[in-house]
Amino acid sequence: MTKSAHLLALACLTLALLAWPLRASSDAASNIAIDLLAQQNGLRYAIGAPTITSDPRLIVAAQNHADYSALNHTGGHYETAGQPGYTGYAPRDRVAAAGWSPSFVSEVAAGYSGASNALNELWHAPYHRLGMMHPNNVSSGWGNSTAGGGSATVGDFVYDFSVRPVDFVRSPAASQTGIPASWSGNESPSPLPSGIRGPVGYPIMVVYSAGQNVTMRAAEIVAPNGSRVPIYYAPQQFEYDYQVIIPQQPLAAGTTYHVRFDINVNSRMVTNEWDFTTAGAGGSSSTPPAYKPPVPADAGYHSRWLSESPFPTLKAGEVSAPLTISFTNTGSKSWVRGVEGQQANLGVNGDNRQWAPLGIGWPTPDRVAIQKEAIVAPGQVGSFTFQVRAPSAPGTYAIDLRGVIDGTVWLEDEGVFLYITVR
Repeated sequence: MTKSAHLLALACLTLALLAWPLRASSDAASNIAIDLLAQQNGLRYAIGAPTITSDPRLIVAAQNHADYSALNHTGGHYETAGQPGYTGYAPRDRVAAAGWSPSFVSEVAAGYSGASNALNELWHAPYHRLGMMHPNNVSSGWGNSTAGGGSATVGDFVYDFSVRPVDFVRSPAASQTGIPASWSGNESPSPLPSGIRGPVGYPIMVVYSAGQNVTMRAAEIVAPNGSRVPIYYAPQQFEYDYQVIIPQQPLAAGTTYHVRFDINVNSRMVTNEWDFTTAGAGGSSSTPPAYKPPVPADAGYHSRWLSESPFPTLKAGEVSAPLTISFTNTGSKSWVRGVEGQQANLGVNGDNRQWAPLGIGWPTPDRVAIQKEAIVAPGQVGSFTFQVRAPSAPGTYAIDLRGVIDGTVWLEDEGVFLYITVR
């Protein structure tokens, strides 16, 4: 099955509709879209996935389908022409109707009361969490509606599988705390064996980027006393770049578990193992608590701008000489080139990819350069050298740049810009 077909199938995910509150105003819906993006990015940040931006066309498509679902008191991802609120049969059709035709689109939808609660439920369900946490998810749009006495929350996502912003992401993440001990099991299609119903333990998953094929050899969850927790292996649906295991029974509250995945990644044998901790007493219900933005711990990575090459003045289409920006490592940890989670990169602030056509040899569309030095110890200087191609139209262009330890943390935002003048 092609990746396009995988993600078309992914658009068929749905959760049951549960309640029918009153209709919100359009202003409230706009605010909800902003809040839901922030909530999704908070969940992504907590597991080391790149934060993503929204696109107004995705918001329109998601809001349209949320209105359709609420008006017609229906769930799922497909619309029927002639019904109230119809804007397109499938998610990709609705995104195209809003003015965008990307290669890969998926959608999640739920009918739980309360948009924030619906997003949490979607996140807890592993096949839905897949798209929400995916490292190649590059843009998101959310809609929420209580039109006609119905209720619907919809998220539409666009992907770029040509890049590898991080090699993989895990949920729960390494050392993550406050994880629900149980999950309701409410998802369609179900990741559980036929006839099995929740509550079960919280689903655990790893997702690899850039379309890498991931097959399972074996997995285990180990309790503090060394005993193995019985698990279910969730079958892969829609694509092949992830694996999911689910504890057969709810986990113990306030307990640290060790997880090990023995997998093949593009036919390469890999062992991926880490620990996470469940929420304490009262926090292990399958009904999630209200979302609270994460407060990240100090990861030990910090920087201070030191110097920058003169800003280039170029003719249209001309390639600049090599440009260098330098930062002092003001943190407590070294920057180590070639080591995931320790290598310092020079990124476009906010993962903004609009400047990608100007890149000459950039590692990815939103990463301008990697550190030149093998190791930059605390107090030492790291340098980032790159080139750009001038835009075709005269003017001055400003690219907002910022250091980042991908998979770990963004470095300080000091207002570092590259100004390109085109004559």
